[in-house]
Parts: sequence; structure tokens; C-alpha cells
Amino acid sequence: MRQLHTLYSSFHRTSISPSIQCQHYITTFPRSNTLQRYAIAASQPFQQNLSTHVLHQKISGARMFILNRPEKLNALNLGMIRNIEPQLKAWEVSKLAKVILMKGTGSGKFCVGDDISAEVLLKVKSKDPDALYFFQEKFGLVQTIATLNTPYVAILDGYALGGATGLFVHCPFRIATEKTIFSLPEASIGAFLSSGSSFFLPKLDGETGTYLALTGDRLQGIDTFFAGIATHYVPSSRLSALEDRLIDLETSEHEIIQRVLEEFVDPVATDKIGFTPVVRETIDRCFKYDSVDEIIGALENEKSTTWIRETKKKIMSMSPTSLCVTLKTLRKAQFMSFNACLKLEFDLIQKYLVTKDFHEGVIAAFLSRPRRKPQWQPSSLEEITDDDIDQLYFNEPSPNALTLPSRLDIIDQYPYSRFALPTEDEVRRAVTGEGAEFGFEGRLKEENDVIEWFEKGHKRKWGVKEKVLDILRRKTVSTEDGLAWKRTL
Repeated sequence: MRQLHTLYSSFHRTSISPSIQCQHYITTFPRSNTLQRYAIAASQPFQQNLSTHVLHQKISGARMFILNRPEKLNALNLGMIRNIEPQLKAWEVSKLAKVILMKGTGSGKFCVGDDISAEVLLKVKSKDPDALYFFQEKFGLVQTIATLNTPYVAILDGYALGGATGLFVHCPFRIATEKTIFSLPEASIGAFLSSGSSFFLPKLDGETGTYLALTGDRLQGIDTFFAGIATHYVPSSRLSALEDRLIDLETSEHEIIQRVLEEFVDPVATDKIGFTPVVRETIDRCFKYDSVDEIIGALENEKSTTWIRETKKKIMSMSPTSLCVTLKTLRKAQFMSFNACLKLEFDLIQKYLVTKDFHEGVIAAFLSRPRRKPQWQPSSLEEITDDDIDQLYFNEPSPNALTLPSRLDIIDQYPYSRFALPTEDEVRRAVTGEGAEFGFEGRLKEENDVIEWFEKGHKRKWGVKEKVLDILRRKTVSTEDGLAWKRTL
């Protein structure tokens, strides 16, 4: 097999200084222009019983994937990806499959993400092309999940971290429990968002997607529901009964499955809607900028609080390069389709695989005993310019293009977003009168009218009233002519 040009070769054609190149990159990576081995490898038998890491169940009309690698908290490896995708495609075309469930076993339950240390880092060091095929095939699976017609339900009863997002954030039904823990820790290990996260995060309210990506902050339990990560909140104790109810269904209509899920929702009392109002307003004020330096400056201009200090500390502990590339990607991805986001992420991943920060971050986090603080190169934001980031990561394409299994794409909004809570932007359009597609003339002027409209449209879904009320109290003011949306500076 031909070897990949060293990534340095494309960067030598730019004006970036050799010293900056040497700070970032350490190795070369095998190349295959069309990733021909993708189809060949996928047909090879699994080794070391990797197929047992994902179990399949067929009960009546329900089809289940059970992530079964509890010793690694269900971290995904290439064998698991190759186990899931062909079976998922078979169930998608089967008239007998009414609903597909994805869940995990063990104490960590759902999934802690990709097995970065074993599946990627060690293979990069040995120049094993499987490191790149992992992402090629993973992204193909992600696209398949995102474009399914068969209803797909992800049960997030535990960790749902990093690369695990590809198994659930793009699907119509995402069940959180009191045990759910969501986080995007990629920048803390010198890595980058993947699995379509760059498409999903900008669609969260305000700048919460940017905040989660740059800080790696954890959301837990009910907060994941109100923040838009999950679509439903069901207590862990009710999951068994919920699965039994889904198994008994003889329909694959999404609306009916939505009603079934709502039967098991627990309307718990909460003092915040994902974030406290003060924190949400601060996130929007500080994380709206297009450079990490400006975001940090905005945080420093805020009144010093425990949350401000902790947020700054989290950002400053991350790989400076990862922060800059992540932020730039999120801003670009706002205007891109789902497939375009996957292709951009695949391009960037190839560059990340040979960076010093990626190797340093993974070793420090997963392989060092005791765990140690990573030594980033470059070590500070002051050593990185916007031109450096453009020339190293965006101006030149990587050697391998992503090949997706289907031409199906998502251009703007997810087709089943109506099953989640209303977004801040939807409420804004109702108040300002920009939402003609909602079916009303003019704008909704009174608080109760806005709440009633969304509750009716969402079939009295629990959480709608609480979410809309939180948005109205943060984002609107009362005038003689009714509610008015606050202007942002």
C-alpha cells in the first residue's frame, strides 16, 4: 500500500514558519487515496471476539444494540463499529423492525466515547492505517444513524461522552436519566470534535454549544434534557417498563413512539433549566466571540465569581491549538450541511492524528500513572495566530477524503427536532412574528399565549412550559404592545 505524504509536505508550501510546524507535528501517516481497504476490511471476520462487544436482540418489533464492553465503559473500537453498521442497515429495510434501541451494559452504562488510546494513538505510533479507518467507518455509521427512517431510541443511562455523541445526538429520541453524564472532553486531550458534533452544537440555545466544547463542562441528569442534549427525561427505575412498552408496539410511527415515551417521563421539580439564568446570560455574553482570546477577555471583564474562575481555569487547561480549531470549526459549521460537517471533521482529524498535542494529551490522560498534566505545544494562546490555524488546519485539504455510504444529507434542521423541547430561536420567532411557518399571523404578544402555543404544538410535552417560561423571562421585556425581544449588543 502506498504511504501517505507526510503532512508536512503540504504545509511547506505555505508561509508559516518551520518552528511553528515543528511545534505542532511529529509524524507521518499511511495514505490510501480512496481508502480502498475500507470495503475489504469490513468484510473480514472479527478478531478476539470483538463481535461480543455489541450484542443484538430481536424481541417482537423491537431491535436492540447493547454495547457490551463494560471493562472499558463501552468505549468504541473498530470492531464495534463494524458490528453495528451492517446490522443497522439490515434493520432499516426490514418491515418487521418497528423501533431500534441503543443502550449499554455495566456500571458506566451508555458509552464513554472512542477508545482513543488503544484504537487510535497506538495505531498512529505504529503507522497502522486502521487508526484512520476507525474514523472513516465511524462517520459512515453516524451518517446512517442520522438519516434513518426507522425510529431510533438511545438510552443514556450513564456516561455519554465525547465520540459517543455519534450514537445518539443526531437521532430523534434521546432518553436521559438521573445517571446521565454528558461531556465533550476532546480539547482536554489535544483532540477535536468528531461524529458530527460540529453540526449539532451550534443548534443548541445561544452559545451553550460553544461553552460545552471549549470547557468540557459536564451536564448531568435533568440538565441534559433542558439543555437540549436529551429529548426526554425518564427515571432509571422506569427504563425496563419503557422497553417492554416499546417492544409491544406494532407501529413504526414516530408520533406514537413520542407519546409512549411521554408516558414514562418524570416531571421532577428543578430550580434551573439546564443552567441558572445568571450563568446562561453570562455564557451568551462571553462565548459569542470568534476568538478564544476575546472569550477569555470577556470572562475577565465579568464580576469575579466561583463560576467565572472555574470556567477560566477549565479553558486555560485545554490544548490552546484544540481550542482555536474547535471554535473556528463551530463558527464555520453553522452554515454547513450535516455531511459537509462530517467531511470537515474527517479532514481535521487527519491533521490532529499527527500533532504533538494529541499524543501528549492522550498519554497524559490515559496512559500515565499517575495521571499528569499535559505539556501543550504551543503552550499558550499567545503563541498561536489566526493565520497559523488557517494555514495548518484549514487552507490545505488532508490527503484522504471522506467517503460516506449514502448521499442522504441534512441541510439545516434535524427532521425530528419537534420531539425535543422548543429552542430559544423558535421562541424568538414566535415573539417577533418571524415564525410564519408556525401557522399564526403576526406575533404572540402575551406570555401565556406563547406558552400555550408551544404546549399545544408539542402535544403537552412535559418541560415545554418550563423551558419557554425560562426563555421569556431571560430574553423578553413587557411593553405597551406586549412582549418584546431584548436586543443583544
